[in-house]
This record gives sequence, structure tokens and C-alpha cells, in this order.
Amino acid sequence: MGVAVGQGRLGPGLVLRHAKGMVSARLGRIAGAAFVLFVPPAAVYFGVESLRDARADAGGPVRWALLAAALGGAAVARFLGEIFFAGFLDLAIGDDYFRGERRTLDGVLHALPWRPLLVVDIVVTVAAGIGIALFVLPGLVIYTLFGLVGPVVVQERRSVVDALRRTAAISRPHWVLVLTMVIVPIGIEHALAELVRSAVRDDGLVVIVAAEWLIALTMLAAVGVVEVALATELMARTPDRTRAAGVR
Repeated sequence: MGVAVGQGRLGPGLVLRHAKGMVSARLGRIAGAAFVLFVPPAAVYFGVESLRDARADAGGPVRWALLAAALGGAAVARFLGEIFFAGFLDLAIGDDYFRGERRTLDGVLHALPWRPLLVVDIVVTVAAGIGIALFVLPGLVIYTLFGLVGPVVVQERRSVVDALRRTAAISRPHWVLVLTMVIVPIGIEHALAELVRSAVRDDGLVVIVAAEWLIALTMLAAVGVVEVALATELMARTPDRTRAAGVR
């Protein structure tokens, strides 16, 4: 049996209780997924980076091309790892907690709607980044309106445009809650993660990779489960009349 949603007063207390319940029940699975998704790409990325810096004056064009390709591949793997980790929290942890459905890591890999999830993540990140770079406030508005698009794509299996529309519809009436519980914590998480990375940058590959796992296990997981909890509650409380009319 899962936990009922869409009932009671919607506020930070309810969302945080859901988040705490997800972490308490499935901390081992979260830790295992964080290890699998972040440790190997981080080890490759920082290992190649160290090799490049250690032999800055050695090697010809071919060697540098191979190092650049390895760094690029590892960077893409780290980016995909963050997206997949968010999807894992939604499918494996959220489904288990809210709907009583157990999913393995392999099952999540096959069930995750990769294409629309990647597209919406890139669209929102680029648009919000441009908005922040130009005037700051437009970027925050974009993040607030569309920051929950990942859970919407995963849970409701929507196309890119439809997911963006639906996300704005559920977020707009509760923009203060989205801003304070998801967008601001994401900004804090990014800042703290960079501080940790800067602090351990010269401590060796093992410490650096361990720090990446710790960042994923604590900061990314904390923000992720809150995002899943809030998005699930908002979707349950905001019927989609457009889709319902289409079905009829």
C-alpha cells in the first residue's frame, strides 16, 4: 500500500514528511544508486583531468584529442547521471512510497522516458540560464514555473510541450512553495557542492570521487525527494481538464 496524496493542507510540513518518509524507507537504495551513477563517471572524469594536468607538456595532437574525447564523454555521463538519478528517485523511490510499486535500478533504466526527459531538462536549463544571465528575475521565473517538469514527464508520460504546459499549470498557483522548497534549495545545493569540490580538489582522486558520491547522497538526494514529493502532491491536486476532455 502506498501513501495517499492530494489530501490535507498542502504546505512545507506535508512535503517534508513525504521526503523524510522516502529517505527513511529507502536510504540503502538511494545510496546504491548514487554510487553506481556518480562514482564511475567522476572517477573517469577527474582521473583523465589529472592525467592531462600532470602531462601538460607531453603528447601530440592525437593524445590531446583522445584526452579531450574522454573528458567530454565523462562530462556527458555525469550530466546524464544527474538526470537519471532524479528519474530513479521518482520511479524507484517515489513509486514505492506513494504507490507501493517496487522497481529495480534496471527496471528504472528501461522505464525512464529518456528522450523527453533530456529535452525538457536542456530546454529549461538553457532558457533559465539565459534569463539569469540577462536580468536574473526572468531566469528565476522560468525555473519556478518549469522546475518540476522532470517528475511531470516521468509520472504522467507527457511529450515535451505538453509537459511544460502541465508543469506551469500546477506550479503557477503554488509558485511560492515551488520557489522556497525547490528552486532556492537547488541554488544552495549547487553552491555547497562547488565549495566541497573546491575544498577537496587537491586531495587526490579517491577523496574527490568520494566527495562526489557524498554530494549525490546528501544534497542531490535531499533536493530530489522534496521535488518528487511536491510535484506528486501538486499533480494530484490539479486535475488536467485538457487531457480529460481529450479522453472523453
